[in-house]
Amino acid sequence: MKRLKYLINVTASIIVMAIAMPVLFPLTGDQFFTSDYRLPYNLGEDYFLYQKYAGSVAGYNTIPVIGDSVIWGHYTSGTDTLTAHLNRRQDIADFSNMGIDGIHPAVMYGLAENYCRALTNKKIIIGINLLWMSSPRHDLTGGKNSEINHRGLLPQFTEIIPAYNPSFEERLSFVIKRNTSFFLWIDHLRLTKFRGKNLYRWCMDNPGENTLQFFNPDTRIYELPEPMDASKFPLQDAQWVKTEKSLQWRYTLKTLKLLKEQGNDILAIITPFNRYMLTEESANQLGLIVNGIRDNLASEGITAVIPEIPPKEEFADSSHPTGKGYRTIAENLLENSEFKKFIKH
Repeated sequence: MKRLKYLINVTASIIVMAIAMPVLFPLTGDQFFTSDYRLPYNLGEDYFLYQKYAGSVAGYNTIPVIGDSVIWGHYTSGTDTLTAHLNRRQDIADFSNMGIDGIHPAVMYGLAENYCRALTNKKIIIGINLLWMSSPRHDLTGGKNSEINHRGLLPQFTEIIPAYNPSFEERLSFVIKRNTSFFLWIDHLRLTKFRGKNLYRWCMDNPGENTLQFFNPDTRIYELPEPMDASKFPLQDAQWVKTEKSLQWRYTLKTLKLLKEQGNDILAIITPFNRYMLTEESANQLGLIVNGIRDNLASEGITAVIPEIPPKEEFADSSHPTGKGYRTIAENLLENSEFKKFIKH
């Protein structure tokens, strides 16, 4: 009986510690959640840090801008992103970059559902990148895809996604992890304090190194990728997936509705796609999809703003602008009556 009581007390103590540790010692460096902060590139799957960032943003009079690598700024520094240019060019509102590199609509819903609950009764801008509807592969309605980003945020048991077919054990582990603060916190510590690996793997990858180096924070500097040469953009005949058949579009709508249900006022920005890389027929199809999306969102009570396309040389690839491109988009948005109304209202 004493042994059973001892085991119960130990188990209870472990559970209490697992609940308390992430709250008492988050170790996220909240003081950096200001100005042109964005989630570090190498911490793109640190959802514990993202959740804390969302909580911080919720407490300030700032407009979160949520999206993928186009919002995050894949080809730019943190001071040259869309939100950074918006902040520098007006004094009406402040904007926070809550993009994550690699996020796509099917997982953005999981991100919002699990880690953006603190965002209530706010103005929120959602970036919509049509790259994710440019082919069945990107849309996840094609064949099996082993390169899906942020797969842990996908629906694991509630829906069958054609491109996603993990084992039952993998699905279960994802569900447990994303619903358990302690495991998210452990992942956060692993990524920020312990070189992103376990000690054994680090020692195997670094033979002869002092083991104590494993405990030094891994401070990586994001190296900007080289943009494509605009004069050599290849023409592409994109295999656009229509909205009524698109899995990614369905999850875009689910995310927008979820955030609206939390009392938020939503504005969608359809980020410019590089039409200079599209054949004429493909560009025409894109135009039809954009118009359809705008009408679809209007029927849901959500305004969609469509910025003008920057000049060819201000694109880095098919969907990412350069720093100059972000400046052009920001200036265009600040001249848009619907955008100005949204940030003033």
